[in-house]
Amino acid sequence: MKKSTILTLLALLLAISSCRPGTNLPTKNSPQYNELVRTFYIGLAALEVGHDVQADAKLAQFTQLAPTEPAGWANWGLLALRQRNYDTAAERLNKARDLAPDNSQIFYLIGLLESSRGNTSQAIDALGKSVELDQNNLIAVYKLAEETERQGDDKRTQDVQVFIQKILTAQPDNLAAMVELTRIAAKRGDTATQKSTVAKIVARSSAWPAEVREQVTALEAAINSGDNIAAATRTSFYAMCWFDFPNIAAI
Repeated sequence: MKKSTILTLLALLLAISSCRPGTNLPTKNSPQYNELVRTFYIGLAALEVGHDVQADAKLAQFTQLAPTEPAGWANWGLLALRQRNYDTAAERLNKARDLAPDNSQIFYLIGLLESSRGNTSQAIDALGKSVELDQNNLIAVYKLAEETERQGDDKRTQDVQVFIQKILTAQPDNLAAMVELTRIAAKRGDTATQKSTVAKIVARSSAWPAEVREQVTALEAAINSGDNIAAATRTSFYAMCWFDFPNIAAI
């Protein structure tokens, strides 16, 4: 997921929490509140542009000024996660989760943390909770599919296909998800899904350069002839479609 997307989503927590009873935030528009907001957004901006020292200082200050505000802990945890400081990231993200147990984005970040630690089962649990809390959190759905596929068995592979199809239900024209569906269908031997999805990609390719359309058409022909291209499908399409490819992180 794009870092800026994560940061924007977590920034919204400040507004959510300020309306929640028991947060102990200063009165809105008071000097104290304005300073709190200023501190938070300076830390957020520093985090986004990679000024880690300033981000750490401002987010630490924010959590001291507003210890019941989950956005501070979540973004401070994101900083630690980015720095691969996994134990520290876990402490901060778990604190954010305890303060906002119904927030899908925080569980998504915990899923990223567990994935980074190599804890696939824990990552799946956290990402599954993220999706449960927000069915429209499609990047969490994609990451859940990715982690699930690591489990390797046939049932899990079927689940992966269901997850990718869920993304396409929400975003039928998402080329990145089409490519993933083609690959996983090929892996499962689901020829019907593979062919129908490739046909959609071929239709999409009408605006691409002639030499690229030829490659896509050749790949479609290989699929229709029954050639085993499961391993090559993803690589081939990524190479051919790079200029028209929506980043899966932006879904």
